[in-house]
Amino acid sequence: TVVLNGDYRTCSWNPSVGNAETTAGADTHQTFLPTVKNATASVGMVLQVGGTAMITALGAGNSGTLIIGPEGTATGKPKITFPCFSNGAKYTFPYAGTVEFTCDFTETAAYTEASY
Repeated sequence: TVVLNGDYRTCSWNPSVGNAETTAGADTHQTFLPTVKNATASVGMVLQVGGTAMITALGAGNSGTLIIGPEGTATGKPKITFPCFSNGAKYTFPYAGTVEFTCDFTETAAYTEASY
């Protein structure tokens, strides 16, 4: 288990749905029906000193569950539970500055949106 909430600066959540065209006959406009859902997320973080556990956990292809609490973790607040895999962390190493990285995640199973 790796906890990201103490180190993150940004988090984006991107659910999407495919579509199938259903235009037929004398239709004058294209029509569509929703098909399968998908989602991605991206987290921007600060790398702490001795952050080797974080580097290992976010290696490309590693699977887990990302839990996103857009309003924190208080009772009744929104919670997104997202089974996913890491696309690998991307690092920025500025001279004499804070090491930051971003990590993108791709869905591996249905996500849920509920509350804490």
